Amino acid sequence: MKNIRLVSTSAALVAGGLLATSLVTNTHSAKAAVEDYEINAATISGDQRNTDFINRVGAKQLVNDLRRGGYVIYLRHARTNKDWGDQVSPNLNLADCNTQRRLSPDGKKEAVEIGRGVKAARVPVGDVISSDYCRAYNTAQLAFGKYSKNSNLNFLPCVDCTPQDYKEYANRVAPLLSAKPASGTNTFLVGHDDPFQGVTMGVVPPDGIYPDPMGVSYVVKPMGNGQFELVAKLLPTQWRALSQF
Repeated sequence: MKNIRLVSTSAALVAGGLLATSLVTNTHSAKAAVEDYEINAATISGDQRNTDFINRVGAKQLVNDLRRGGYVIYLRHARTNKDWGDQVSPNLNLADCNTQRRLSPDGKKEAVEIGRGVKAARVPVGDVISSDYCRAYNTAQLAFGKYSKNSNLNFLPCVDCTPQDYKEYANRVAPLLSAKPASGTNTFLVGHDDPFQGVTMGVVPPDGIYPDPMGVSYVVKPMGNGQFELVAKLLPTQWRALSQF
């Protein structure tokens, strides 16, 4: 697969009139986005790839493509009160939201904002698939008013994950990212950071993309049979910005 970071900044800005003030993503240090409990070489590298990511198409082309459907959007859940590895907590119970990280008040507003932005941009929403974690399906419900659950979007019980763990993430998530949506619609996957990093390691080697901040979306072109292509990254506020095109 192509390493999309090869696209130049100037080309990305010119293509389709990408707005530097609204659709070029924030930059920050690699360490700043990753919580202390999960800092390692892979997460630092993956976070830098997230920072360096350049959209392959301009805003106008992106939204017009999305309006025609055929894309998969991986949405990391909206903001929580605290970032901690509840996937390794001995008290974790996926049926009990009180044992998990929860959306913060700002995160709930953010999820609503994402949904309103998608609607304002006239992007057709097909299937909405969430992990079993409360913060993920609550994001899906607030944004889109619907969801189904798929445990393949769940965390593995690791914080400092091994290469084998990341391969397992790839095996679980690649079929979802590569599955073509129903005609004229886009599929939204609402999940977490580590599964996305694992599934993108084969596309942006060696360490993939650590999706940050919470609420960030990656637009993916599904190609079937586990294959997909990364197209664009959008922050929560940038969905509404697409509506002007």
